[in-house]
Amino acid sequence: MPTFARLTALACLLLGPVPALAAETVTLDAARIAHIAGLKQIDGRRVDAGRLRGRPVVISFFASWCPPCNAGFEHMKLLHLAHAADGLEIVAINLFEDFAGFEDDGKRLERFLGRHTPVFPAVAGTAETARLFGDVKRIPTVYVFDRNGNPRLHFIHAEGSKKTNPALSELRRAVRDSLGFGAAGRLQSLPEGPYSATYPSHFRHFAESRR
Repeated sequence: MPTFARLTALACLLLGPVPALAAETVTLDAARIAHIAGLKQIDGRRVDAGRLRGRPVVISFFASWCPPCNAGFEHMKLLHLAHAADGLEIVAINLFEDFAGFEDDGKRLERFLGRHTPVFPAVAGTAETARLFGDVKRIPTVYVFDRNGNPRLHFIHAEGSKKTNPALSELRRAVRDSLGFGAAGRLQSLPEGPYSATYPSHFRHFAESRR
């Protein structure tokens, strides 16, 4: 197997076993909000701490070398399209970008963000970020927090699991519950298929069709 393929396979194992569950439940409290707001921007969008208080928030940890993170960004763009007007906030946090010798002066990350054109802030996480959010060791790791900062969904890509991301339906259910919608309230249909919104032209076309 070529060296790069071996590194990719290693990356897909995504940083070792899932850690044991933290004794304390991770909440999106004032300290964690302040930490996120202080992280370095990597896409030009500032994280407004005030917008993370009293609103449902999706936080997704990603890296540009992580294949499942491509689908994760699509899901987040669709969630933004469906629920930003309802108050949903989304933050993508980049972690472990230099894992397994993938350093390339940020060019891979730049290509990743250019390909996906996120419509939400993307920031550079640190070792402290990983610690604050339950000792993040694997990518993708995704949280959905409700208006009170309590977790409604916590997904970790388990080692060897075929399920590499939470399903869009799972994410929407957690977001819907966090927004206080009823079982059928405001639940618009969204595509589950690959690349339905990831690339700019597709996302613009889909967004315009829903106006």
